[in-house]
Amino acid sequence: MAHAGKDPDTGEHGPEPSEAETADREFAAALARLGIEMPPDLAPGVLAGYRPMRAMAALLRGLDGTDGPLGGRHV
Repeated sequence: MAHAGKDPDTGEHGPEPSEAETADREFAAALARLGIEMPPDLAPGVLAGYRPMRAMAALLRGLDGTDGPLGGRHV
C-alpha cells in the first residue's frame, strides 16, 4: 500500500489513500497493537465486514454533534 505522507527522497506528497486503504491500515494497526495474527485467507472477509462498521460508527458519532461526516445533530 502506498503511504500518503511525504516521500523521504523527494519531499513530495504522495496520493491520498482511499477510504478502504485507510480502514485496512487502521485495522492492521489495531491487530498488531493487540498482538493478534489474522490468517491471510480470512483477511478479505474480516476487512469486508470491518469497513462498513467503521463507516457506521463515524455516522453515529456525527448524530450526537461531536464529530463525523454529518457534523451535528440530525435526529
